Amino acid sequence: MNQRTFTGILVAIAVIAAILSIWRPWSDDPTGTLRLGLDLQGGLRVVLQAETPDPDIDDLLAARNIIENRVNEFGVAEPLIQTSGGDRIIVELPGLTAEDQQRALDLIGQQAVLEFRLVRPQSQGLSVFDMTLADLEDIAFTGEIIRTARADFERVGATTLGPAVFFEIRAEDTRAFGDFTGRNIGRRMAIVLDGEIQTAPTLNSRISDSGQITGIGSLDEASDIALVLRSGSLPFNLNVEEIRAIGPTLGEDSIAAGTTAAIIGGTAVVLFILAFYGPLFGGVLALGLGLVMLFVFGLLAGLGAALTLPGLAGLVLTIGAAVDGNVISFERVREELRAGKGLRVALRNGFGNSLSAIIDANVTTLLAAAALYQYTAGPVRGFAITLAIGIVSAVFVNTVVVPWMLQVASLYTKKTFMRPGYFSEQLRFVKHARIALPLSAFLAIASILLLSFIGLRLSTDFTGGQSVLLRVPDGTQVADVRAVLETPDFERVSASATAIVEVDDPTISGQLLSVRVGLTESAEGADTFPTELANAVGGEVLSSDFVGPAIGADLRRGAVLAVLVAFGLILVYTAWRFWPNWTVAIGTVVATVHDVGLVLGFLDLVQAEFSIPVLAALLFVVGYSLNDSIVISDRIRENLGKVRDRSFADIVDLSVSQTLPRTVVTSLTTLLPVMALFVFGGSVLRDFSMTLLVGVLVGAYSSVFVLAPIIVYLGTLQRKRRRARRATTATT
Repeated sequence: MNQRTFTGILVAIAVIAAILSIWRPWSDDPTGTLRLGLDLQGGLRVVLQAETPDPDIDDLLAARNIIENRVNEFGVAEPLIQTSGGDRIIVELPGLTAEDQQRALDLIGQQAVLEFRLVRPQSQGLSVFDMTLADLEDIAFTGEIIRTARADFERVGATTLGPAVFFEIRAEDTRAFGDFTGRNIGRRMAIVLDGEIQTAPTLNSRISDSGQITGIGSLDEASDIALVLRSGSLPFNLNVEEIRAIGPTLGEDSIAAGTTAAIIGGTAVVLFILAFYGPLFGGVLALGLGLVMLFVFGLLAGLGAALTLPGLAGLVLTIGAAVDGNVISFERVREELRAGKGLRVALRNGFGNSLSAIIDANVTTLLAAAALYQYTAGPVRGFAITLAIGIVSAVFVNTVVVPWMLQVASLYTKKTFMRPGYFSEQLRFVKHARIALPLSAFLAIASILLLSFIGLRLSTDFTGGQSVLLRVPDGTQVADVRAVLETPDFERVSASATAIVEVDDPTISGQLLSVRVGLTESAEGADTFPTELANAVGGEVLSSDFVGPAIGADLRRGAVLAVLVAFGLILVYTAWRFWPNWTVAIGTVVATVHDVGLVLGFLDLVQAEFSIPVLAALLFVVGYSLNDSIVISDRIRENLGKVRDRSFADIVDLSVSQTLPRTVVTSLTTLLPVMALFVFGGSVLRDFSMTLLVGVLVGAYSSVFVLAPIIVYLGTLQRKRRRARRATTATT
């Protein structure tokens, strides 16, 4: 079996596996298929009421964070969790099975107060089933001493017993816990969870760092107990007040507009690729993009992950990476063809020479995705998961599938059906640095000033707002309510940033819509807004309340930390890869920070709402900018090893010129779907698509006019210092 046949079998297996992962004909479980998030599909809304009257606001926020951690660990993709009023928490969960819904509800409301208590001497002979709390002494320790917990089966030798929860004690509590158990060897110690005695084993020896809870009915129950122990106990008990089915939070109108934009944008990309690269290379590239999408959806379905709007931002970046990898290789093939090589030799050399650039560009993006996954949760983690899956799929298609398809095609034709392309070594980019760098510095300073004095216009995702439940006339559409909000009577609210969701509650008659706007409790007109809106749409206000932000402080801190860690990892990786030209790493990070700063400044200037989708789009900008910079930097590294008769600045200019076709083609193929989304995607998606649009343009600009001059400046400085050290060494 030759390599071509082996690769063909590998590709066939991957395609079949992806199709089966999505289709799953052998399973009736709907979670096996591709799932959508709250914003694209809708789900379940649960309102939790605190048993404690007027709880402290800090306790309410702590309860919100604990519930968010529990739901995230349970595996529910990107839930929405907000405080409401002063004593309620709203939890919105994307589509779950009936069994998972009940488990999720049990997890959400469980207070999870864990206690370690000695059994009174007179009750030592009682079984756990006959024992009550009156048979126990005072609380010795609580669940706060638990560092982590996991579910597994209890085993004695080769015998497997029932499910159990194994926990570990925090390092700072091991001594106290060990001393306590050591003093009470021979006595029974009960483990109590939410007032129920789970187990009461006899202390046979000193226990300091771990323990276990037995007597649990099933492994799922053990997993749930371990989960709530890891997340901590709620400061007060919560009761389920109401449960309702809800429609997609993005709105049916926006989803329809986004679907139209995706079709138009995708068609435009395919037509452009076919026109630019011809039927052979263009057709293979278009087919490769289809396979990337298939593999991404297959992996998402196999992992049980949900696709959301932030995930779609990662998918857009994936498509850009897939196109970019092939464009890098195709332009290298063009160079070989212009040098007079035959098609098969050009294919071998072109794909071989482009491999390092593809790997470097995608490894840096994967490092950013890994940092985001590690330090964040919710929508940001969803973006990271989709991005990582997409990058792996794109690299596989770029380096394995597309070369194989072209090798097979070369057996039947020697024609490339591809124009030779245009290339000029006379382009001088570095000399324009005297204009570009001051301009970039001015824009960066302006962005900093705007962000400092005006600040971003945060959406309800970050600030909270007002939630209104309306009963509306039958046949009222989401678009109808949004159109009312766009009239001058409601100019104090942003129609595009308003979440309008269809609600299904069998206990309430009529058609229901939930409207969430960015009016805080102190905002002008907040008290009259529900009635005014109901009158405008001919409906009735059923309830109105103020809700807290969907993005908690932990997630905000985590996102910032993740970006900083990502930049640090990228700096280390690029410095290692480009050593001794480590200045390339600094230029790459500076260019990326420059791009993010300018995009933030632009959003502030036009007063776009900074929401979860816009945050995901900003993360896209980070990935796109890194990709652009790494490709050019990789060509600079290659030319430094090959070109000996030119100055460092000329080599950088040459490298930028050689990669310019790739920069233009990649930018255009990324811009086409983004522009379609901007034009046809509707007002709700406008800020999201505008962020992507500006990010692509700024990224393309900075990779040529910011990155290159910085590399030249730092590289020249580095070389001068080397020469000075050599001269000093020679004189001594």
